[in-house]
Amino acid sequence: MTRMTKLAGISLLVLLLSGCSEVNDFKPIAGMDAMDIYANACSSCHGEGGSGKFGILLNIAGTDESIDQIVDKVLNGGHIMPAFPNIDKQQAISVATYLKSE
Repeated sequence: MTRMTKLAGISLLVLLLSGCSEVNDFKPIAGMDAMDIYANACSSCHGEGGSGKFGILLNIAGTDESIDQIVDKVLNGGHIMPAFPNIDKQQAISVATYLKSE
């Protein structure tokens, strides 16, 4: 692979994942269900129903991670995933449960 091809690939990946880092200021509306929280907070990076962007990047549907691991990532962030401090623990548990069912 040439240096230019590698650079183009990395640039494309950075563009696709832009906005998927640091802290996210999304705040759920009172009574918002897990599917709506996911649609508003997660789907821009993880795709509809957790299928990932373009079906491959950031696929989380049917993840092997435990509910506790998912909740931790929602609340504290991950490698490139932002933290969502405005999503409370119960909401994070409902989103994690939703993801495990997909």
